[in-house]
Amino acid sequence: MDEFIENLKKREKQSIIEVMAFMSYNSSIGRVLEKGGVKVFQKMAIKRVSELKGINTKKEFDVFHKQWMSEFINKIKTNRNRKCSYGQAQKAINVFLKLFVDWANLPDEKTAKKILPFLHVPLDSILMKKVSGNYIDFYKREIKPLGKVNYSFSLSKVNEVTYTQWQNFFREKYPEKPLLFDIVWAINR
Repeated sequence: MDEFIENLKKREKQSIIEVMAFMSYNSSIGRVLEKGGVKVFQKMAIKRVSELKGINTKKEFDVFHKQWMSEFINKIKTNRNRKCSYGQAQKAINVFLKLFVDWANLPDEKTAKKILPFLHVPLDSILMKKVSGNYIDFYKREIKPLGKVNYSFSLSKVNEVTYTQWQNFFREKYPEKPLLFDIVWAINR
């Protein structure tokens, strides 16, 4: 086989990660984040993907996710040169993991099947508004008391506590695949 094709074969896995990271970042939150942040996110994704096979429990996934969130918040700023909120950071990470694990069945089928129930639902205003309208008791009991963030459904206002309440709800309602709630965005945008 020629050298050019061999080089392409060697780079295929990394290219898949980079393209999925690019698509996740730009389409979900890229417009509010700093220029050049997508390249930083792609590097993070390449590094983090290698950790997925070692995750065996929901708790391990949540530690992995929290570490990635921290890295994102510390390395990527908004387009106004401000620190990203928890809500902004989660969007690109969760969309990437949805595409990579759920849709593409990567890094391999066994790992994808194992960690699918642990994945977090990408929060956005459409999803939060629709779910809060369909699960009014949950919203009034768990989200509304947390403060002003709940009235605007703005990702810039979503903090770690609010984010965690949403994810706990999704996991409780449909533990086999909490990501099912992400369909709300597709059918209501």
